[in-house]
Amino acid sequence: MKPWLMVTLMLCVFGVLKETRPSEPFVTKYLTNPPMNFTQDQVNNQIYPVSIYAMLLLCVVIFLITDLVRYKPIIILCSVSGVAVYLMLIFGRSLIIMQILEVLYGLFTVCEVAYYTYIYAKVDKSHYHEVTGYTRAAYLIGRAVSGLSSQILVWCGVSYYALNFITLCALSLSGIWAIFLPAVETSIYFNPIKIDSETGERIKTPFGNKITAGFHQLWIDFIAAFRNIYVVKWAFWWALATCCYYQILQYVQSLWEQILTETPQIGGNLNGAVELAYTLTSAASSYSFGKLRVDWTRFGELALCLGSFLISGLLLTMALTSNIVVAYVTQVFYALVYHSVMTISTSEVATNIIPDSYGLIFGFTTFVALLLQTLLTIVVIEYLSLQPKSQFLVYSGYFAVLGCLFALKTLIDLIFAQKRRTTTTGEEILQTNKADNEDT
Repeated sequence: MKPWLMVTLMLCVFGVLKETRPSEPFVTKYLTNPPMNFTQDQVNNQIYPVSIYAMLLLCVVIFLITDLVRYKPIIILCSVSGVAVYLMLIFGRSLIIMQILEVLYGLFTVCEVAYYTYIYAKVDKSHYHEVTGYTRAAYLIGRAVSGLSSQILVWCGVSYYALNFITLCALSLSGIWAIFLPAVETSIYFNPIKIDSETGERIKTPFGNKITAGFHQLWIDFIAAFRNIYVVKWAFWWALATCCYYQILQYVQSLWEQILTETPQIGGNLNGAVELAYTLTSAASSYSFGKLRVDWTRFGELALCLGSFLISGLLLTMALTSNIVVAYVTQVFYALVYHSVMTISTSEVATNIIPDSYGLIFGFTTFVALLLQTLLTIVVIEYLSLQPKSQFLVYSGYFAVLGCLFALKTLIDLIFAQKRRTTTTGEEILQTNKADNEDT
């Protein structure tokens, strides 16, 4: 087997193990039932927001350290923090323990950046497209296994508490596996290869110079990317949509619990099946839109506008329905639309920036999304203390405003395009008349 493929497959095994967390689709049910017995308000207002704040604070630090320490230590830290989270979830019972757990969960989440960027430092650029597909597939396989296994186990009578042990085992195996990943010798910003032109040997750069040069290159790549208005447009939607996507994933289980509390009904224990469904449909839509050949320079605003309005309608339905099956189905369609438009956004950004700077743009856009999510949490959760249904009304309005912005941009572009056509036609008529006069 070729070395680059071997490394990629090793990383993919880690990705599958890391994402095999069958307890996650039912974590809200676990927290609000014995032996945990937290109230829904405690979960929504005192536990879940902590991880959001932690991710914002840790995002920039982990992103920079990942490149500096060359990826592998952060991949191991990802597994270690995940193991710590589930040990505390199994044995912890107090509110303060759950809040500390959420800080570690925030660390676990932001450390995933190393999983997505490690492979680009280990393989030649000619294989970037292939390895991106493999690592993404590993993530989706892990999520699908997680959803399927959790649903089957719950149907078989396995408790939510027992699901945590399976998750703990998978994360422990991922940590052990990560130890055997090949070390990375170079990185894009803080550990580039510099060869002496005379001797052909690698030049050792002092640590201080390495840091200075790294930040200088970061700044150059950042300016080069965001000087392009086309990139800014797609990154703008990417950040704002991802902000709300994170928030919805955090609180959608709470929404389902509110629906079931207000309107007791059968079919309210299908969280794992829903995760399986939206993982598979999102994967299919992402693949299809990735293959779609459309001139997004012409139809980009229209796609962002329609996608935003469609998401707004789905979230409005989720907020207003009292039928849990409708809430489940709309969540699947929401994820499908979001990932479809995100596929377009990320591919358009990637094709219009320096290839080596994709990790930087990914990190910056994620930071902006987390910053916006933090502000959204402060307003919606901390200040207004809205119940999940009311929260989803806010999120629906959020995407409606986003859709209006891109509808306005589409309208402005159409007006200017019409003016250009009118001007061009007028000039052609003048030229024709002038030519006719000269002939006569």
